[in-house]
Amino acid sequence: MGKKGRSRRLIALRNKKIAERYYYWTEVRRLRFDDAVKILSEQEFFLSEFMIWQILKKNSAPGTPSEFKMTMKQPRPIKVHD
Repeated sequence: MGKKGRSRRLIALRNKKIAERYYYWTEVRRLRFDDAVKILSEQEFFLSEFMIWQILKKNSAPGTPSEFKMTMKQPRPIKVHD
């Protein structure tokens, strides 16, 4: 009989995507953190704001494996033409 319940792998992938989207809304689009969480909650992942906060908190906690932490993408260097 197969394992019942939610797939841990899929939950981990969802949580990583939430962290990536939070980074996008707060750092790239420069939204306030509470507005970003509201968008993640109501328009993208359909989870409560409390649950989004818990996922973000867990993914940024010390001891979290690096593959589950929010990825900080480095901006590309700007090329200046002389």
